[in-house]
Order: sequence, then structure tokens, then C-alpha cells
Amino acid sequence: MKIRVGIIGLGTVGSGVLQLMEKHREFFFRDLGFDFEITVLCSRSRTRLDHAKTGKAAAGNPALTPAFLTQSPLELVSRPDVDVVLEVAGGEDAPKAWIESAFKHKKHVITANKALLAKHGKDLFPLAQKSGCFLLFEAAVGGGIPIIRTLQESFIANDIHGLACIINGTCNYILSEMTGKKLSFERALKAAQELGYAEADPSFDIEGTDSAHKVALLASLCYGKYVDYASMSVEGITTISAIDIQMAEEMGFAIKLLGIVSQDKTGNIQANVYPALLEKKHQLATVDGVLNAVFVKTSSVGPILLTGAGAGKLPTASSVIADLVSLARQLATGHPIAQGMGFFSADNRAELLPIGELETEFYLRLTAVDQPGVLAKVTAILGEEGISIRALMQKPEHDPEHVPVIFLTHATRNAKVSKALKRIDALDIIQAPTQVLRFYR
Repeated sequence: MKIRVGIIGLGTVGSGVLQLMEKHREFFFRDLGFDFEITVLCSRSRTRLDHAKTGKAAAGNPALTPAFLTQSPLELVSRPDVDVVLEVAGGEDAPKAWIESAFKHKKHVITANKALLAKHGKDLFPLAQKSGCFLLFEAAVGGGIPIIRTLQESFIANDIHGLACIINGTCNYILSEMTGKKLSFERALKAAQELGYAEADPSFDIEGTDSAHKVALLASLCYGKYVDYASMSVEGITTISAIDIQMAEEMGFAIKLLGIVSQDKTGNIQANVYPALLEKKHQLATVDGVLNAVFVKTSSVGPILLTGAGAGKLPTASSVIADLVSLARQLATGHPIAQGMGFFSADNRAELLPIGELETEFYLRLTAVDQPGVLAKVTAILGEEGISIRALMQKPEHDPEHVPVIFLTHATRNAKVSKALKRIDALDIIQAPTQVLRFYR
């Protein structure tokens, strides 16, 4: 069975797709019966197209010789010699028009673009279903980790009781370096940038936006409702300091940036991104460096951890190819039916519980002046707001004008903590905004 493929984007992922398609082409044809023919390549870069024309589309790999090269995605998706479009160019808004046009021309689409789907999936998934086309996106979340198909197929007979994930390698690398090498946030970020794990402007990663895009997609799959990432509570890792890492270590915890999804017994959904304290024995606490991981609590199987490379040339390309083969198998039946994603629409929007309704234990690090009565004032406010203190810690060595005081609370609602801290941080004895971390168990 011949399937004609057009690829939009010849960057890192696109070159990885070319590499893997060439490497496994004989296997796909001999053992699976699929002849994947690359008929069109598209890139904004004239240089990359020239490389493709001269047999250098993927550096160091045998030539793939498409019949047509273009700088116009809209031209690619309208061509009659393309059956499947692989969108690996990235971008939040521009690819929406390309994919809409692909569906208009009855082309199936495979994308690695989580930002696009998080923002425009509510329009694209219903359109795909209406057009009778597939829109596959395994590579959009977790790189090479097969979490999308796992949620869609492997856990089809399960209720999802909760999900927690480390889904941004940049943040996980920074926090791992701060823990393992006792680096400051600034030094760990610089190391990540030098190694190419962080962009020159790292805000998309370190402020939690990238994680939010992916968590919104996972939450939508878990509970069959459209979760808008813009309605989620999202916190990054920029306020994590060396003393927070040190205190976590001494307590037997690790700090990780987590995406956390849950649903209560009445069907209310929570989906948030924030740095959290994990016991060292928790499976997610052992995931270090640039690795990603997804921890799923299921009704029939129990807790499951999937971990692996969450980004990069070959891991992401591997998931794109996996979608292509899965699609080919569907098409080979002669009666392909895409899994319904109609729930992912603006008409089926999830009303998320606000972060204020979250109930958990808290780590509060105050920065106070060293003078009598400080603790009394703070504990009085916490008591008045109904917050029970589990432990109090203070390091003996400190700057008398900036004393770190750590409170651990029993489980309480986030809204109570926010109200208390608004009062506490307004005191003249408090020298900086209080650091807030939540526990995840």
C-alpha cells in the first residue's frame, strides 16, 4: 500500500523524521506492507530546500528525493500527490490555516505541535471529525513517551483517578542541577542554555507555559472535556532558591515542576502547573535531567509511570513515525475510522476548579527580620485563618535582616493560605514575598 507524504518543516524534528523513514523504509514495506513515499517537502528556509534537492535533507543520511519542493505550506496541503501531511514546523497560530486547508482537501494530518493544539484544538479536532480525517499528535506531548495512545487505547477500560507529570525537560534539568550540584537557579539556567536545553529567552519553559500546553491536552484526554490552558493556574520555577532545595533535601523531598490533573467524585476537574515537593521514594522524584515522565493513577491497572526523552530530534520523530504507521494500518482496512475527538470542542469546555479549592499541605518560606515577636505575629495570622502548623524550621546562620523561616502546614485549602499570606506579607517585619510550595503525595 502506497501512502504519499508531505512534510512541513525541515528543522530538528523534520530532519529526524527523514532519517527514521529512510532507515526503516525497507522494514515498513517488507514486513508491514506500507510504501511511504515522500512526495513534497516544505520549508521556509531556501537553504534547507536546496539541501533536500541535492540529497542533503537530513545531514549524514541517504538522500530522500521528493518530487516537489516548496516554501508554501498551503501549496503542499492542496497538492493531489499528498495523502498525509506531517506538520513539524511549529508555531502557535500559522499552522492552523495549513491544517484547516489540509482537511478541506481531505488530507490526514500528523503534528508535533502542542502549542497549536492547546490553543486551536477546540476548532481543529471537530473539523477533522467533520471532514472524515485523522489528526494525530503523539509527538506533541512527552516527545518519545507514548502517553497519548496509552490514554486513548491502553487505558480505555480504566477511569483515570489522577495524573501528575514532569513534562518540561528544561525545568527538570535546572532543578536537578540545583539539587545535585548545589547551583543557584541562575547558574543552573546558564548551564542549561550552554548545553542547548534552554533558549536564549527561556521564559516559555521556566514560567510553566510549555508545561501548561501539554497538561491541557492530557487533561482533555483523561476526562473527555476541552480543558483550556488559559484557564489553568500556572506557576514556574523562577522563585525556587538554593535554600528551598536544601530544605527539601533535609526533609527527604525533591522539588519538581509538576503538571497535576484530577477529578473529584462529583466530576469537578482540576488542572494546574506548579513546583511541588515529592517524597524521595515517589517514582517521579527519581526522574532527573532532561527526562520527562507521566504518572497515571488508574482504576483497573493501578499507578503507572511512563518516562523517557520528552524532546529532541529522534525521540520526537519516533512518535511522528509511530502515528504515521498507526494511520497506515487504519487506512489499510479500507474503512478507516478516526477515534472521536469531538469532545475537544468549545461546546464541551471543562469548568476547572480554581486553584483556591485545592487542598494539600504547604511549605511556606518567609523572609523576616530577626527581632522578638516575629513568630508570634505570623502564627497568630495563620491561626486566625484556620491554618494548622505541622512544623517550624529556622537555620541558625543567617543575615539578621533576611531570616528564612519555614512553616509546614497540615492539609488546608489554597484559598486560606493565599488570604493568610496577603496579611503576612504586608507586615513590616517581612522583607520579601513568601515562597509557597505545595506537597504532592
